[in-house]
Amino acid sequence: MGIVVQKYGGTSVGNVGRIKQVAERVKHSVQAGEQVIVVVSAMGDQTDKLVSLMYEVSNHPPRREMDMMLTTGEQVSIALLSAALQELNVPSISYTGWQAGISTKSQFGNARIVDIHSERILTAVHSGKVVIVAGFQGVTEAGEIATLGRGGSDTTAVAVAAAVSAERCEINTDVDGIYSTDPRIVPHARKLSSVSFEEMLEMAALGASVLHPRAVEVAKVHGIKLLVRSSFSDNEGTFVKEATMIEQDIVVSGVAYDENVSKIEILDIENEMGVIADVFNTLAAENINVDMIVLSEHGADTFDLAFTVGKEEAERTLEMIEARKLELKYRDAFSDKKVAKVSIIGAGMVTNPGVAAKMFNTLAENDIAMKLITTSEIKVSCLVPANDGKDAVNVLHSAYGLNADSDASRKSG
Repeated sequence: MGIVVQKYGGTSVGNVGRIKQVAERVKHSVQAGEQVIVVVSAMGDQTDKLVSLMYEVSNHPPRREMDMMLTTGEQVSIALLSAALQELNVPSISYTGWQAGISTKSQFGNARIVDIHSERILTAVHSGKVVIVAGFQGVTEAGEIATLGRGGSDTTAVAVAAAVSAERCEINTDVDGIYSTDPRIVPHARKLSSVSFEEMLEMAALGASVLHPRAVEVAKVHGIKLLVRSSFSDNEGTFVKEATMIEQDIVVSGVAYDENVSKIEILDIENEMGVIADVFNTLAAENINVDMIVLSEHGADTFDLAFTVGKEEAERTLEMIEARKLELKYRDAFSDKKVAKVSIIGAGMVTNPGVAAKMFNTLAENDIAMKLITTSEIKVSCLVPANDGKDAVNVLHSAYGLNADSDASRKSG
C-alpha cells in the first residue's frame, strides 16, 4: 500500500482522550500496511483562546506576532499525538510547518502555500515512521512563520498529499460525510456518497464548512482523491472526485447556507470609465474578498452597485469606500448585516432548464424576499433576509427532493 494523508480537526483532537483515540485509528492504518502522514489542527477552541489572549494586551495586534502565537496551538497537538503513538509502540515524529518544508507567500494571517519541500517528510515515512505535520502554517521566503487562515489545516493536508503523491487524503472531522445541506438546519438531509470537485468547491465557497475552498481547489488541480469521514466512527464517508456523466443526472445535489455575509450598497455613482475597477481594486489591495455583485444603471449618468463581503469585513469595507467618496463620486453607501445567502448546487443544472425558476417560485410562494441573485453553470445563489434564511434552506431542500427518503432530486428541474 502507498502513502495516506489523514487530517484531524480541532474537535477530533479536542482533549487528551480524543488524541489517544486518533492515535488508535492511526495505529490501525499502520497495521493495515499503510504509510501514514497525519495533519492536525489545534486542540478544540485553543485558537480562539489564543486570539482572545492577544487582544488582552493589544487592541490592534501586529499580524506577525499573532501568527507567531497562533502556530503554537498546532505544535501542542502534534507533540501530544506523536507521544501517544509512541506509547502504542508506533514509531512517529512531529514536524512544525517549517520543519515539514511548507513554504508560503509573505502574508500574515492568510498566507498561501507556494511549495512543499517534502524530502524530510518522505525520508521519515520511508524509515517506517508516522509523520505528524502541524496544519495551518508554513514559513515565508524571509524565514517568517505565517498562518494559512480559515481552513488552513485542510489545505495543508491536501497540499502535503499532492507533494508526496499520496493515494488519498482523508479529512477526518466531527461529521460522517458531506450532506445535501446542514443537518442541523434540515434533520432529513441526505448524506452523499460522492460529490464532484466542482460541486464541492461551490458548496465550500457558499458556506458548507466541512471543507475549505482552497483545499478543494488544490485537490482538483492535483487530482487528489478526497474522503470526508468521521473521526469517531467507522461509517463510510463521502468521496470528492471528478464528476461522471451518470452523476450529472442528479440536477441539484445540495443547498448551501451562509449567514456570515453582509451586503454593501453604493448609490448613485457617477458613470465614469474605470470607477467600478477603482472600487474593487481598493478592496483587493486590502485582501477583502467580494462575492455577489449586482450593478443597476440609472440611465447614462449614474448607477447603483451592490455586493457582498464577509460579515467581519463589512465595517472595514464601508470605511474604505467612505474614505474615497470624493474620488468615487457617489451619493451614499451603507451596509446590511441582516442577510443570509442560500444557494442550490448541482452538476446537472447546466443541462436542465427551469432549475433557477423553480428556486425563485419556491421562495416567492413562501414569502421570502430576494435581495441579490447570482448564477453560474452549477449554482444559483440568493441573498435573503437573515430571519428567513433557514426557512429558505428547508423549503428549497424539500422542493428539489433532497430529503433522505426522496428520489425526486433526479430530473427535478
